[in-house]
Amino acid sequence: MTEATEATNANDVAERACDFLMGLLDRMGIAADIDVNESDDKIVLDVQTSDPDVVIGRKGQVVDALQHVVSKHVYRERSGEKGKPIIVDAGGYRDKHVLRLEALAQRMSEKALASKEIVELAPMSAHDRRVVHMAIANIPGVSSRSEGEGDDRHILVVPDALAAE
Repeated sequence: MTEATEATNANDVAERACDFLMGLLDRMGIAADIDVNESDDKIVLDVQTSDPDVVIGRKGQVVDALQHVVSKHVYRERSGEKGKPIIVDAGGYRDKHVLRLEALAQRMSEKALASKEIVELAPMSAHDRRVVHMAIANIPGVSSRSEGEGDDRHILVVPDALAAE
């Protein structure tokens, strides 16, 4: 595949994703515009609406579901071949969520260091666990590991003094 063909396919994917998301939002009764930002590694569909909380939903469940459905729809003909990840965002939710997770990692690391005990976090998605693990990796004196299965998979924040035992 030539570079020109790849670029055309990528533009087609972004356009199809945007059109499909706009159709979903319209069926949900949400008036919105969508800004498409495409980079080498992802396609971001940023929903612009007067009430982004409706698009975000409780704990990001609606925006996560929209992202999942749009990705499945756009890549369904590719028979398992993955393309660029499609990210659906609204009201800056994704960036704010990462900042909240990083702050949680900092607070729980401080708690583990102060108590000299392992701190167990609530179950979270694989993406959220990855963000927390990366944040904790930059905090001296603690480490993290995941434990549990499926929906019960969660992070343990371990003071280095206990990790050596």
